[in-house]
Amino acid sequence: MTMNNGEITFKEITDGNVAVCRELCNALMKHQADNGVMHAEVLRAMNFDNRLKPSFEHSKEKQLIVAYDGDVPVGYVFSSADDETEESKTMRPSWAAQLSGVNEIGMYPEWLALPNKVGCLNNLYVMPAYRGRHIAASLCDRAMHWLKQLEAIAYLYVYISNGNDQVIDFYKKYGFTFSHDVFGGFIKAYYQKVEAES
Repeated sequence: MTMNNGEITFKEITDGNVAVCRELCNALMKHQADNGVMHAEVLRAMNFDNRLKPSFEHSKEKQLIVAYDGDVPVGYVFSSADDETEESKTMRPSWAAQLSGVNEIGMYPEWLALPNKVGCLNNLYVMPAYRGRHIAASLCDRAMHWLKQLEAIAYLYVYISNGNDQVIDFYKKYGFTFSHDVFGGFIKAYYQKVEAES
């Protein structure tokens, strides 16, 4: 599916070719590491090969939309949804192994009723030269529409790495509210409950 916004074109990646986002994902990970104030070494170790690629490959339901200027990828959003269980609350991603001695509240809080289908707005990034043109909002609008129309979706989450608080207001405009600190504040989780349509 191709969508147009002036000279910026939005394409949903349906052939599994996530490598088109390699440079964008690496730029996002570098941005997060550069701004990180807590365990920045963990953020510096994150990249396309250990974050976006495996997340895409292992997600039950997923959507990847890329913004292009001509043939050049300038932004992307990756969203996913999975059936989460009570074990999901205590599961530690491989990147969290270095976060020993921090609060053990993980990706989901104790109050979240599981099992349930949970959606996640995983990655949203636009190259600095293209900011201020509403590309991030266009990407997020499409991702949120996709997430909310999934069957039996109960909650949506977005995770913000420490030091990147400047994006919180952006996500609040989409209805996200603070949920909890993940691993002692290494990440801040924001959520919203998806109301069933009548």
